[in-house]
Amino acid sequence: MLLNLKTIYKPGTEAEVLALLTQKGHFPLYGGAALQRHPRPDVEAVVDLSRLGLDRAAEHGDALHLGSMMTLERVRQACRERGEAHPLLGGLARALTEDLPETLRNTFTLGDLLVERDPQSVTLTLLMALDARIAVAGADAPRSVAEWLASGDAVWRALVTHVSAPRGPARAAVAFQKVARTPADAPIVGAVAVAWADGKARHTGLALCGAAPWPLAQPEAARLFDQTGDAGAALDALALDPPDDHWGSREYRAEMARVVTRRALAEASQAVR
Repeated sequence: MLLNLKTIYKPGTEAEVLALLTQKGHFPLYGGAALQRHPRPDVEAVVDLSRLGLDRAAEHGDALHLGSMMTLERVRQACRERGEAHPLLGGLARALTEDLPETLRNTFTLGDLLVERDPQSVTLTLLMALDARIAVAGADAPRSVAEWLASGDAVWRALVTHVSAPRGPARAAVAFQKVARTPADAPIVGAVAVAWADGKARHTGLALCGAAPWPLAQPEAARLFDQTGDAGAALDALALDPPDDHWGSREYRAEMARVVTRRALAEASQAVR
């Protein structure tokens, strides 16, 4: 419960929203699920964003812009509809089903997912592997997922307008591998590999969750895999900082990161041969 909530605003323009968010205790309301799951005593007013038109998907160049007020189920449907022509978006649709069941996907918005920053989120890990960009009103440039995750408490009061997800070519694939208590559980350690072909050239994106406090991109490992095709060289280049908790020791997580990375790279690369 938001015990200190006193006021709800419903402005009609982005400028009005930004002016309200400069005030102490004012927070954007993408849908409310994140604020309900993580109650904050400093929330005194929320700014309803429903009049800004942030609840739709639009194609821009080589990317699909996903509005921050879209429910995760609407995001999934928008990506699934384009998944046959653009398999990277089809992979994003599948990642959303890994994160939340349909009932919660109809409640959570994309903005809620971003401010909650679940370190086990398959969707955030995939967006990182895709080098997706997060558009923040008033910022000089869109942010990478890594920059967003590192923004600390500031993410709760930023106004995200959309996420730009690369559509990618028709010859592309997404692979996700994880270790978890059960197949339905969130990953203890997970690896997302994306692969696409541009003519004879092949490209790989790679990110891990559970191998560091936040999802972590692995550009050096991906670069080596593209250059050599040697999964062993890529595994040696992994950047890992695994936590040590009741789900698994640092040593266990580091070893599992290598296992799931090898599997994900093999699955994605074989799919685009």
